[in-house]
This record gives sequence, C-alpha cells and structure tokens, in this order.
Amino acid sequence: MNQFLREHIVAEEKPLHEIEKDFSSAAIPEQPEFVSAHTEHLLDTLVSHSVHTSSPSFIGHMTSALPYFLMPLSKIMIALNQNLVKIETSKAFTPLERQVLGMLHKLIYTEQDSFYQKWMHSAEHSLGAFCSGGTIANITALWVARNRALKAQGDFLGVEKEGLFKAMKHYGYEGLAILVSERGHYSLKKAADLLGIGQQGLVAVRTDENNRICPLDLERKFKELKQQKNPPIRGYWCCWYHGNR
Repeated sequence: MNQFLREHIVAEEKPLHEIEKDFSSAAIPEQPEFVSAHTEHLLDTLVSHSVHTSSPSFIGHMTSALPYFLMPLSKIMIALNQNLVKIETSKAFTPLERQVLGMLHKLIYTEQDSFYQKWMHSAEHSLGAFCSGGTIANITALWVARNRALKAQGDFLGVEKEGLFKAMKHYGYEGLAILVSERGHYSLKKAADLLGIGQQGLVAVRTDENNRICPLDLERKFKELKQQKNPPIRGYWCCWYHGNR
C-alpha cells in the first residue's frame, strides 16, 4: 500500500482551485465506462491529489494511518456488506457488536460477570451504541439524557411522544441546561441546537491548570440552574465533560 501511494500521490502542491476544475461538472454521466478506464481517471484526478496519511512526515488533525490488518479485513467486510440495523441482515455480527459493547462497558464500569450475562444480549436493552464519530456520539448521548429527564409521567407520554414544549410545560421547567467543561467540544453546540435545548443552554464550567473540571464551580452552577428552573439534564456525564477526565 505504501508503495502504491508513493507511486500515485503527487508530491508537489497543487492549488485547490486547480483541482476543482476536474470536478466542475454537475451533470450525471449517462454513458457507462469501463472499470479500468474509470480507475485510471480516479488515480489521475483523485488519488494523486489526496493526502498520504500514512507518510512518516504527515502531521494531520484527527486522522492517521490505519493499522495494516484493516486492509485485508476491509475486503471481507465489503464482500459481506452486513447491516446491523436488524438481525436479518447481520446475524452473527449483531451478537459480536453487543459483545464488544459489553467489553467496553466492563472496562469503564467493571460490573460483575453476572451483570453482563443478564444484560449484554438482552433484546430489550443495550449497554451502548457505536457511532460514526464524536459529534454523533455527543448528540446521541444527550438525546438519551434529555428523554430520560423528560420521561413519561402520569398522563404525560414523554418528550419523544409529545414534544419539548409540552414536556417543559408538564414538568414546570423554563429551560434545560447542559453543564460542560469550558473546553468542551464544539459539537455540543450542535447537539443543544438539534435537541431544542438551545446553545444558550450550554453552561461552561471552569477548569484547572490540568484542564479538569473545578468541582466547586460545577456545584455553584448546578445550584444556580436549579433556582432558575433550568435543571441540568442528568445521565451522561462523559458527554457533558467531553475531552476531560
């Protein structure tokens, strides 16, 4: 793979506006093309001007070279094309996913083996969820936390059924808040916006010289929010304090 990349990725810099000329047409091609011809086209226009993330001289943000064993494994995954949205399209991959989630859960929460024997493969429960990235992970975690904070009660069917306005009215809240480290990831703003909490519902908590949450400031902000009838949504602290220990 490294040899292939060395041969096909152009070393010299090419301005982006020059590269864009190869991708300027918005028309979908109507005529088919041989795979070999299209492969050459991709090598010349796409691969040659991509980023060699496995290069020893590459210093990039978030992305690095993949482990070598993923390349042969990826061929199997592509050929199988499993869809874990349901057992009918994944079969053994579903219990494998649940097992890995159980391993990660045990690594963090260290429950007894009996706990995982009971819950790991329960069709009615889940110990977690795999996400495509940090943004989706934060949105998913806060989504669950919001729904737990505004769960069904009496005649109220829950925020997922009746919506945020009726949920706030039922519980007598004037707003919701997310307590987050002042160094929290910017994806939390997206999550607050998407979930109807609003970016102003993000309440920053001071950090110390080691970038850790200051407990006293956290307690003070928590009390202030309760007095304002803006309760912090409880449940997923690892999401609230993203990037800090």
